[in-house]
This record gives sequence, C-alpha cells and structure tokens, in this order.
Amino acid sequence: MFKPNSFIKSLKHQDDVIRDEFTILCWNVAKLTLNASYKKFTDLLIEEFDFDILLLQEVKKSLSHELELHDYSYILSPNIETKKHIFGVLSAFRASCESEISLLTKKQELKYTTHKISLITHHKLSNGKTLLVVNLHAINFVHNRDFKYELEYIYLAIKSHKEAMIVAGDFNTWNLKRVHYLQEFADSLSLKRVGFSDESNIKKIFANSLDYIFYRDLNLIYSEVIESKKISDHNPIIAKFGY
Repeated sequence: MFKPNSFIKSLKHQDDVIRDEFTILCWNVAKLTLNASYKKFTDLLIEEFDFDILLLQEVKKSLSHELELHDYSYILSPNIETKKHIFGVLSAFRASCESEISLLTKKQELKYTTHKISLITHHKLSNGKTLLVVNLHAINFVHNRDFKYELEYIYLAIKSHKEAMIVAGDFNTWNLKRVHYLQEFADSLSLKRVGFSDESNIKKIFANSLDYIFYRDLNLIYSEVIESKKISDHNPIIAKFGY
C-alpha cells in the first residue's frame, strides 16, 4: 500500500476550551465512513450524547470531497493513501487544538505492507491546564516485540506531558503478551483503564479486548459500550469525564 502524503485538518474552535464535563467516543469504523448507514448511525449517536471528542480509527476519506463532521474541528492523520482515498485515524473536537503530532509506526505489517498511525493532540482545559489525547491504531501482524517497540515509541513522545491525558483506540491486543505490554505502557504513564458494566459487546479476539480508553488526572463519570447494529465489526465505546 502507498504511504500517505496528505494531512487533512480543519480547526474551527481555536478560541474554545474543553468543557468541565466532556464526553468522548472511541470507535474503529472499519473504513465505512462513506456509507449511508454509518453516517445515519453516527448522526444519531452525536445527537444523543453530544460528544466533545470523537476518536475514530480506520477512517476512509475521498480525496475529492470534504468530510461531513457536523460542527467539529478535526485532524485526519493517514497511514494509507491511494489515488482516490486516504485512510487513517481521525480526531474531532469542539475545542482548540494547540498542537498535533502524527506518529507513523516504524515497523510495517507483514514486513512490506502497511504502517499504522497514532495522532497526538493537545487541548486547553478551563482550569488553564492542557489535555493530551492519543488516538491510536496499534500495529498488527508483527512479532510481539515489535508491538512493544511501537508502544515505547509512543511513550517517548508523550512521557514529558505531566497533566491530564487520554489514550484510546484499537490496540490490537489479541494475545496475552500484547495485553501485558499494554498494561506496562499504561502503568508507566499512571493511566487508568475505563471499565464498562457490560463488556460483552467490546470487540474481542481469543477473549482479549481490542478497544480501550485510558485516562489520567480526570474523573470518570460514565461509560458505555454501544451496539452498532453490525455497521462495523467493532462497537463504539463511550466515556464521560470531569476535571
């Protein structure tokens, strides 16, 4: 697959801060973002939950058309680009974005095919501090040691941030060794995992969850897994935080 040359963003809320209580949606949308059923379902979710932050993985965007994202600012950081489309992670928000960093994995899946991507953004809070958000789609189809190496690469990029933090996405933690490395990563950053009252709808392989939301220096108010009617092979996970 082709490495990306494009970086798509639209920042419309540069004078706004993250609300004192805010809700995020994390969802691997399985390249279905151009489908009518996805758009209809997402519209209903946004209407019901009034999300402040959307963290989407495997987004597909036409290079010839603008994104339809309600009134959100957004950054799309691609890991694949073809003649007509780009694919990657998308972070959308209704607050300022002070900076953004894209981290393309050093390794490639199956050695010679695709990279994966993580997007790091910084947002102002009303208390004068800064929230760091990582939207992550972890590498797959590589040795466990390469998975660990890529987590360490992300750790080095964010370890100096001492304030509030959210790290969320599809971690491809389909075996126990990967789960262990992810827990080490979370512990090294003093991150807590968002728990859910019913985790049966979270995407799993070999009984291991793939999708997570981790957080630090925030108060978890609410969490939920949403059944997506099989629109994607992953279901959306939601968390509401205060600070």
